[in-house]
Amino acid sequence: MKISAVEEYGLRCLLHVARHEDATAASSIAESEGISIPYVQKLLRLLTNANLVQSQRGVNGGFKLAKPSQSISIGEVMRALGTETSVESTCDKHSGQLESCCHANQCTIRPVWMHIIKLVVHTLDNLPLSALLGSPDSVTKELDAIVTPPVQTFCPVSALTVANRSNL
Repeated sequence: MKISAVEEYGLRCLLHVARHEDATAASSIAESEGISIPYVQKLLRLLTNANLVQSQRGVNGGFKLAKPSQSISIGEVMRALGTETSVESTCDKHSGQLESCCHANQCTIRPVWMHIIKLVVHTLDNLPLSALLGSPDSVTKELDAIVTPPVQTFCPVSALTVANRSNL
């Protein structure tokens, strides 16, 4: 899975909107995020089409969340912005010069990608937008509650201290 600029900036724009109770102008988002106004407008259009934000016209116009931040999943946001969450999209892109992958019937790589994609989708679908409004530590705790991180088992030799290396 590759995170595109559309997905990164789109999520940042949505977080900006979520941090403000009043409607927020696209120009305000563009200025604070360092993104052009037309690009912010494009991203907000995608988020509006997915019913994640709503626009208000007028003097106090701008963009507001269409529903509470705790009821919007990051997975929902990423799909609205174009994230591919299927193994087929990965496997179809890497068939070499053939029309389809020569290992399609007996692929041992496909289950690895499927497992990783399932974990990513599960994490994104269970992480509410409201979690990203806290501190980095609170986001980490929220993520750890969704999927328990594995105990680190890989330790490169370069990370060992001189005293530890003598025991090898």
